[in-house]
Amino acid sequence: MRQYDLSVIEKQCEQFLMNLSDLATFYLAAGTSGKLIASLELPEGYELEMRMSNDFPLVATTVRQAKDVTELHQRGEYERLNAYQAMVALCSLFEVFIAKLGDSLRARAGNSIRIVSGRRKGIPIEIRNQTLCLVRAIHEKHGIDSQLNGDTAICWIYNFFLLRNIVVHEGGRLSATKREKLVAKWAQHPLDQRLVVNGNHIDDMVHYLRSHVSSFLYQCRR
Repeated sequence: MRQYDLSVIEKQCEQFLMNLSDLATFYLAAGTSGKLIASLELPEGYELEMRMSNDFPLVATTVRQAKDVTELHQRGEYERLNAYQAMVALCSLFEVFIAKLGDSLRARAGNSIRIVSGRRKGIPIEIRNQTLCLVRAIHEKHGIDSQLNGDTAICWIYNFFLLRNIVVHEGGRLSATKREKLVAKWAQHPLDQRLVVNGNHIDDMVHYLRSHVSSFLYQCRR
């Protein structure tokens, strides 16, 4: 017999999946609009001005023009910034989702969990991330058996968080040791350059989270 309100869990899962879809839409729209602006052929003497605020006179607010967008594209910075923001948002959405699930299911995260990663030849790994500890606690408390709680899923989502932290705290730069451990599947890291996250990587992350949360919801409904 279920010890939770299924309608609440359904609503939270469906909201997360909608948020995930919205984020994908925003990421794609931002990339496409940037390309369109950068490719504009404006009449001579005309400039497309984009104002950050309408609260102040033009001289007292942040203003950008089409040429600024073009320059960002030419330097490869536009896609990098768009992808970095998408990665940070993906992780934040998942953290908030799991925290709400934990409250609804009255589950409490332990201090750490142990998983076995095939990439480390079966050697157990201790993970202290509270969001992932809560994922396991939710499954164990209510006897839910979903792919979201599998060691492989925990490991991959943990890598998302590690990459997010590298973006947020290290500006996308990481050591050669970390590069070998993290980057092969979810990003690229040319020598002495910032972490490269492209549309394929973001798409993989979106689909990974979508499929595993959908699996969790399916098992809750059984």
